[in-house]
Amino acid sequence: MKRVILTVAGLMLGVAGAATPPVQVNYRVFKYACAGGQNLSVYYVQFGTDPMFAVLEWNGQKYGLAQAISASGARYASLNGPAGARGGLQWWEHQGTAELSTFVGNSTTTTKTLLTGCKAPAR
Repeated sequence: MKRVILTVAGLMLGVAGAATPPVQVNYRVFKYACAGGQNLSVYYVQFGTDPMFAVLEWNGQKYGLAQAISASGARYASLNGPAGARGGLQWWEHQGTAELSTFVGNSTTTTKTLLTGCKAPAR
């Protein structure tokens, strides 16, 4: 896991002279192989100990997705998707297998699957 330390110079926290402590940013990169021979990379980014978002690199483009609520697994979603798609993207990983979908129209509950059976090689 790579670690990056970010600081904001001069930012105060309510007390004169009290500088903001550094925020630690961690990210992990996974390269997924999906059904049909397609591949993508996912950068899982954390601020401190909480996962915050994922950056998908797919078909020569990068997409930022925020962590979303899921019943199980890790789910990330964005209202922006690939050119020509009507909706945003959803990346849902559960027990080592992931799926990439696009939202249909303005709905965030109806999706169309783009990639299935995505697995990262064992580390």
